[in-house]
Amino acid sequence: MKRTLLLVLPAPDESVSARIKYALFPPLGLLTIAGLTPPDRYEMRLIDEFAWSEAAPPEADLVAMTVCASTTARAYRLADDYRRRGARVILGGIHPTALPDEAARHADAVCIGPAEPIWPQVIRDFEAGSLQRFYRADRAGTADLMAMPRRDLINRHRYLVPDTMVATRGCPHACEFCYKTAFWGRRFYECRPAAAVEREVASLPGHCVFMLDDNLLGNRQHAREIFAALRASGKVWQAGASLDAARVPGYLEEAYDSGCRSLFVGFESLSPENLRSANKPVNLATDYTEAIRRFHDAGIMINASFVFGFDHDGPDVFDRTLDFAITNKLETATFHVLTPFPGTRTFDRMQAEGRLLHRDWRFYDAHHAVFRPARLTPEQLEEGQRRAYREFYSCRSIAARSLGMPAALKRALYNIAWKKVDWLWEPVIRWGVLAYARPAFEFVLARNTRPGVGRGEPCVRPDVPADEGTAPVTTRAAARS
Repeated sequence: MKRTLLLVLPAPDESVSARIKYALFPPLGLLTIAGLTPPDRYEMRLIDEFAWSEAAPPEADLVAMTVCASTTARAYRLADDYRRRGARVILGGIHPTALPDEAARHADAVCIGPAEPIWPQVIRDFEAGSLQRFYRADRAGTADLMAMPRRDLINRHRYLVPDTMVATRGCPHACEFCYKTAFWGRRFYECRPAAAVEREVASLPGHCVFMLDDNLLGNRQHAREIFAALRASGKVWQAGASLDAARVPGYLEEAYDSGCRSLFVGFESLSPENLRSANKPVNLATDYTEAIRRFHDAGIMINASFVFGFDHDGPDVFDRTLDFAITNKLETATFHVLTPFPGTRTFDRMQAEGRLLHRDWRFYDAHHAVFRPARLTPEQLEEGQRRAYREFYSCRSIAARSLGMPAALKRALYNIAWKKVDWLWEPVIRWGVLAYARPAFEFVLARNTRPGVGRGEPCVRPDVPADEGTAPVTTRAAARS
């Protein structure tokens, strides 16, 4: 008789906005674990609480959860409940990797780091009744071990973009505050074999794919191989990239020609002092305004990331950032409250300086001030972030950032769908009708936004060496690319 494996992505108890954000995409990590599990010996079921899926079954033989800081309270309650019922519980993800001893109080085993190298051993130990307390994975080489995700376990109607994948792991940069460094380590960056990426792209049934890589364009040679696979598929796609992607003439145009329509880009701060303290030299060496022009000339929309609460941020940081974002016609933006996530150097520094206000992980979500800022009060920081969202996504701002740009209507619709109708997303997700919104989203995303021939001017600041902040790719898989 088959054993039952329950894969759970717990959601935070209170944050509807966070649930909406993550409900747009299925939990790729858990689907990959399912792909590594013998289907002849396990009946598998996925519970994604972000997508308001059906209730978890009361019984299971083995329960595996992926946990981040803001979901710990919910995850630990579920884990404790399943263990009382006799199930074996395994916790993994960013937070258990950063604080394995804490997670171990609620689990039979804790996976530290990526699951691919250790999951087969976890399964063998579970079947033998000898689960170890901790399983530590070697990150190097994991890009070669990725299994085909079990996408048959998801209800595609509950996701706006059900087709997600990765072509790289980690990031060549080492920002002090980035929570991914707790999981991947500083400057770890590996590329999957291009042939494996091509096979996975070909297996995706939809017209749009979201590449969940932290920095898909970090290795140009490998990225160009991925461009070829995506171009051949005819899909449109979005991904994450750093500002140095704008330095190479023609690189962004190649991405656009392969189907790229939007990139998530970390601007983080307008202050050079903040960028230095955050170890963000790649941004220091970049002229932001010229880089934005390069993205726009290529036809690529920008989802810009900004962080408030660095030590050189005063009360004027919100207006300065808003003025910059609106003046430069950034399509969309996310505004984060600086959060010292466990496992980061920012956390270690804040803790050593006695600036952490508490360790209630529910509020470590980039929306709450959980430390004492240097030049702001916690209340000013939280209210400033909320005001930035309100004003950036006001009707006046949307019009100012869209008018005069190619495909102005597309840009306006993208903004409206992204933030102006937040109230509508929850019922749409709950009722399982995202599938009806998806064709409209894909149609809008695919529209042409390229104005013509690119400018080609350098976007490197003349007072900073052009190669400052460019990390060499030294890991095995990336070197082969």
